[in-house]
Amino acid sequence: MKQWLIERGIHHLFLLFSAVLGVSVAVVSVWADGSTGRTKQGWALIAGLSAFGVVLITHVERRLVEKGKKRAEERAIRAEADMAQLYSMSLLPLSSAVKELTGRYVAAAPLPAATAPQTVTGLDLQRADVLDRVLRGAVDLTAPPIGPAYTPRARCSFYRYDAATGNFTLEGSHPYPNGPRSVIDPVGAAHMKNEILGGGGKTFRIDGTSVTHSYLIPPGTGYKAVIAVPVIHGTEEIGVLAVDAPAFSDFIDAHESLMESLANVLAASYALR
Repeated sequence: MKQWLIERGIHHLFLLFSAVLGVSVAVVSVWADGSTGRTKQGWALIAGLSAFGVVLITHVERRLVEKGKKRAEERAIRAEADMAQLYSMSLLPLSSAVKELTGRYVAAAPLPAATAPQTVTGLDLQRADVLDRVLRGAVDLTAPPIGPAYTPRARCSFYRYDAATGNFTLEGSHPYPNGPRSVIDPVGAAHMKNEILGGGGKTFRIDGTSVTHSYLIPPGTGYKAVIAVPVIHGTEEIGVLAVDAPAFSDFIDAHESLMESLANVLAASYALR
């Protein structure tokens, strides 16, 4: 409270000083030619009042702008808190439940070995559609697009893991023209296996503070921030889902829950095969 009073006092002191200075300059400019009389006094009074009005209007406009910025910041904070609650308290538990239910269904009623080719093809098409929706959802719900064309700023990709070779191969990305590498090099593959898929899986994030570099993003790509999550069904390590953004500030903590939820949906789709 005391600090607030000091700040307000300094603010009003500067306002008073600006008003006095503005009025003084206006009056002096009117009296500068040295003439006198009631007319001159009247013009000096008008000039002084006008200068004071200008200072007052400028002050009011500045206060309105400051209040508008404060309200916008408060709305952004509330929106971020609501988003975090939605993702962590609703979407993530729901996607985890769907993933678990899918796993139980597959274990109880696996597809027969002699499944009709058209059925396999239909499942593959539906799985590809789920992957496409997951990739687009990650891009749309993280770093917002900017500019008149609203070009996506984020980039999402899914790398399928081959346990036999230890390789990670790109299975899908969005947006496609700005896609990542099709195959991860051995050093990057070891990083993804050990840091993301290993030990039952854990979320990996480059936030510019605790982690500033990763083999997931080679230098010169225009991307800095990364959230990478494991896609695992039971004990099967399916792959890694990663979203990239140009700036570290493009991602917030709630986006980690979002990506984990999308990974659960993707894992459920790959379990049905």
